[in-house]
Parts: sequence; structure tokens; C-alpha cells
Amino acid sequence: MDDMQLLRQLGAEIPPATPELLSSARNRLLAATTPASPAPTKIRHSTRRRWRLVLSGVAAAGIAAAVTSVLVLAPDRFGGDAPAAKANATQVLRNAATAALQVPDVTPGPDQFIYRRIKDGPSTHESWLSVDGTRDGLVREAAAGNRTETPVPGCRNGRAAAVKGGQMVPGRTEPCTSEPAYRPDMPTDATAMGAYLAEHRSGEPGSVNAAGKDVLYLAESYLRPASRAALYEAAAAVPGLRAVENVTDGAGRSGIGIAWPSTNGGEEIILVFDAETYAFLGTSGYSAVLTLAVVDKIGQTG
Repeated sequence: MDDMQLLRQLGAEIPPATPELLSSARNRLLAATTPASPAPTKIRHSTRRRWRLVLSGVAAAGIAAAVTSVLVLAPDRFGGDAPAAKANATQVLRNAATAALQVPDVTPGPDQFIYRRIKDGPSTHESWLSVDGTRDGLVREAAAGNRTETPVPGCRNGRAAAVKGGQMVPGRTEPCTSEPAYRPDMPTDATAMGAYLAEHRSGEPGSVNAAGKDVLYLAESYLRPASRAALYEAAAAVPGLRAVENVTDGAGRSGIGIAWPSTNGGEEIILVFDAETYAFLGTSGYSAVLTLAVVDKIGQTG
């Protein structure tokens, strides 16, 4: 039995905890896991992926304790019994992390595609992008009654078909850098994910608003359950976030919002999560992730 199966079995067998039990369990867990002299987390720095953690000496008992702690520190129920008005940003994101681990773990094959259908303002985008970046993909956009299709050439041996006027040019190639639609090496714990976000941050270094954009980008991408949970756990550690009740995403679906403050006077980003399942929905009033799936060919939608 692998860790994901163990987690799902534990989640099914352990009854919902009461607030009193949660408090007691939390205190026992902290007492048991606080070392006398904490050792600093080690990060291995390399030219491409400096965020990789150096992992060693993980005992079976440690793994069981980590899995159990996820369940013990989770909300009273996975469905979210606490009213949205009483929610706080940290708890909502931790609930979302717990919910992510309940999703079946699907490992994309190199010859498959990541299908995504997303509403972005007045437009709807569909894309079929190569899992390993070597196969030709397609992006389809519909807006105001018009629909366009644009090929996405796969990158093979440093060359890709040239595109002109929305069409591939026969016999012509150009230099390329492979852009896989799925990253199998994405971090799977909050510490490593936080380091990854810090290194790959777009925009102003140290900006909370920039961090929100990066979290949004990954939340809209295909991530396996452990990586998605790590993303939300890392986000939960960002200071200054607040929960916003009764918000809707770009498709009109209601949920709980997580507001990321703007550091330059611009509009804040509000990520929207379903109030019952804690699944990521989109952004307040603008975007919505409608479908995100692994498929075998272009045109397949699930």
C-alpha cells in the first residue's frame, strides 16, 4: 500500500474530531515533535532546481506521524461545517490542502496531454498541451461568437515547427525550448514548495502580490495531489492574507475567497475555493477553471 492509499484509508476510517479533541491532539503532537535542538532544513542548490530538499533518514514511524497529523489538524469535517464568516485565510488554505489529498492521484504519461478549459473574463480557452512538451498541441479560444485555433508545436531535439498566421509552416523549423505541460519534479511538501515559489517568483522579489500571482498560476495548472497540497500549505504561511465570504468566480460559482494584498496600490487578487469541498475554482469575478484533466489525444475533454 503506498502513502496516498494509506492516507485515503485513514481518512475513511477516522471519525470527525471535535474541537476539544483537536486542541488536545495538537498539543500532544507539538510536544512530541519539538526537538531539543532543531536542525535547520537543508536545501540543495543546483543550476536548475535549487529548491530540492535534501531528504534522508525518514523512518516508517515518522511517515505515519506525518500522515496522521494531516488528519488530526484538519477541520472538523472535510466538507467545511464552519461558517464562511468564521473562516480565516490560513485555515481555508489548510482545508484546501487536506482536500487536495483526497483527489485520486493520476500520473500523466509522456505521450498524453493536459486538457484545460478555463474562463478568462469574456473569453473561454481550451488547450491540449503535451505532457513532455515534445508533441504538437492546440489552443482554442472562443469570445464574442468567434473561435480561433492555434497550434502549439512540440519541441524535439531543440527544434519545433514554425507557425505563421495560426498555421504550421510545412518544412520550416525554428529553435525551441521544451515546455512540458506537467512537471513530475514539482515539490511535494510545503517547505520545498515555499523555496520553489521564492526562487521562481515573477515580479517584485518579496512581494506578497507577486506570490499570489505565482500561486494562482500553479493552482490553474495540473498538479498531482501531493504537490497541490504543498502549494496550499506554502500559501497558508504567507502573512497578511484574509478570508472573504460570499465571493463568486468568473463562472458565477460561489465560494470562500483568499485575498492577497497589493503592495503597489493595484487591485488585490482573490482566489476562490468551494465552501464545501475546498476545491480551487478561480478568481473573484473574473476567471474560472472549468476542466483540468489528463487525456490521450487532442479533442478529448475528459
